[in-house]
Amino acid sequence: MRCEESCNPGGTLCEAGYQCAPDGLCVKECSGTPASVGEVCENSLDCAPCSVCLSSGTELRCRQPCRLDRDCPGGATGACEQVGDTKACRLSL
Repeated sequence: MRCEESCNPGGTLCEAGYQCAPDGLCVKECSGTPASVGEVCENSLDCAPCSVCLSSGTELRCRQPCRLDRDCPGGATGACEQVGDTKACRLSL
């Protein structure tokens, strides 16, 4: 069992050292390379730190958040795509 703290993705209601993931859960702030990218998830706690649980086709997968293409591995044009209300790096599965 794990402790979950909810938040408003548009706000800053998480404790210091945590950030609000797009699915409304407080997760540890990223300070490295995402390790769980591409893995199937139930929520962002399955992906933390450094990636979040987002829709990917017919299932939820851990994705690396981004703002620009250069934020993604390789930085290719189109690497950072809109996923719902947020942006994430394309998966290469």
